[in-house]
Amino acid sequence: MRVLITTWNWNTLYFPLVPLAWSLRAQGHEVVVATQPGLVGTVRRSGLPAAAVGESVDAGAMMGGFLRRLAGSEGVDPPHWRDMHRYGTSNCRLGVAACWAMMDGLLDFARRWRPDVVLYEAWTYAGPMVADLLGVPAFRHTWGIDYAGLFREFEAEALADVRAHWGLDEVPSLAAVSVDPCPPQLQIALPDSRLPMQYVPYNGPGVLPDWLNEPRSRKRVCVSWGTSSGRFDRKMVVTGQVVRAVAGLDVEVVAAVTAADADLIGELPANVRVVSGIPFNALLPRCDLVISHAGLGTVMTALASGTPQLLVPQMTDTALNAEILAGHGCGEFLLPSELTDEILLEKAARMLEDPAFTSATASVRDTMRQLPTPNEMAAHLTSLVFSAV
Repeated sequence: MRVLITTWNWNTLYFPLVPLAWSLRAQGHEVVVATQPGLVGTVRRSGLPAAAVGESVDAGAMMGGFLRRLAGSEGVDPPHWRDMHRYGTSNCRLGVAACWAMMDGLLDFARRWRPDVVLYEAWTYAGPMVADLLGVPAFRHTWGIDYAGLFREFEAEALADVRAHWGLDEVPSLAAVSVDPCPPQLQIALPDSRLPMQYVPYNGPGVLPDWLNEPRSRKRVCVSWGTSSGRFDRKMVVTGQVVRAVAGLDVEVVAAVTAADADLIGELPANVRVVSGIPFNALLPRCDLVISHAGLGTVMTALASGTPQLLVPQMTDTALNAEILAGHGCGEFLLPSELTDEILLEKAARMLEDPAFTSATASVRDTMRQLPTPNEMAAHLTSLVFSAV
């Protein structure tokens, strides 16, 4: 069958779709990832064929502006995720902007390519709209902890103008079944249908350095602020501060940074190694603690690796991730207003010595490994599509 995978210009949201896309391809299906031009290179590097549709939206600029407005009204800490409902349809603004930007191109490509099914990233609203216009089934794919799912009740209203433009009174596929790579005990309770799947980390291509597999005499702490924080607001990237604080322990510190954020690190102690481009699925299993901004790519890969996490969430979605992980004993978190060298040092030292964090994280990792693999999910989706024909 022909599988049209669609996502917009944000690599963090695309990466969780890659293992299932590979599995569908390996089982003999035709797979194309239709996305905005800015993500085409990322898709090609993941080994999948891409179709450029529409125009790219600048997610970094849009989110950065929103965060600056929040900072002016809310203070340094992000609003609690339960309070975000007061923003109503504004919670869907990025997906709506991406929909306007890519809908024409996606519909034109889909009409010519004629897919049998559409698999869409949770905020890529053009996907379910195109599926309904073509009369083919659709499946929604989440990233992990389903922050976007909190606002599905606002999606139809947020898309009212887009729907009217393309003559859709409703978009039934907005309520499509979700392929869900989040371990069930960590997922938020939502009133929709889900197909649980094992999270298999994909973090992009990279080269593994020799030192990664060498014996080590000290515990290893990875510090990362992801790939998106610097795009939103470079002030959010506090990797240097965190690294210098944690380097006060008798540990090896690995500062994983993007090339664009490398200049924000500053001078570092001798027990710090700065790296860029190492796939986290190779690095994190060889670490004893991960300190990060609680972005889903880092969070989910660390869970799959069985590595405890100390989190400093700066956005509402990452605060949700941090709260859930801490509630299940997989880590701890502190808000930006609480971020001091002394607190970081104390928390990191305690987590490195307390086996309860490793035990709790290993339990979640073992649960993840029992979920259906992407290969099994690909076969299941195939049977669902053909049974609907």
